[in-house]
Amino acid sequence: MKLYDYFLGDWQLTGTSRILTGHATTMHGTWRFSPLSPDSLLLTENGEMIMGKTAAPLSFWREYRYQFAGDRVLVYFHDQPSGNYELYQAYRLDENGHLLVPDNTYLCALDTYDARFELDNAHFAQHTWVNGPQKDYRLDKELQRI
Repeated sequence: MKLYDYFLGDWQLTGTSRILTGHATTMHGTWRFSPLSPDSLLLTENGEMIMGKTAAPLSFWREYRYQFAGDRVLVYFHDQPSGNYELYQAYRLDENGHLLVPDNTYLCALDTYDARFELDNAHFAQHTWVNGPQKDYRLDKELQRI
């Protein structure tokens, strides 16, 4: 599987985030992977999230650079306003070609971020676990090719 070609294009996002206390956040939006170079894509993530059952929707937006090298994907922040372009996470494709598993754990202050991708034709899921003294939640995102 050529990962660059797999991700390229537009994806519909739905997801949930659940903290240990049981409070849930739901989200919907889009992911757009657009070419930056022959081996990198710009991911623009945007949408709305609702925290709890009665909260008003909150908009979100973020950009990341996905750098592809064979069976590896390096994900960098792409934050032009702050100038943050550091490595966020690194993944490698498993031997079956359906999972992107982490090569590293991202540390933000004392909180750790681990994630994996489950790839399946025109659909994929991203599962992220965030743990530490400030944060403790799981984020599940489902993406369907548009």
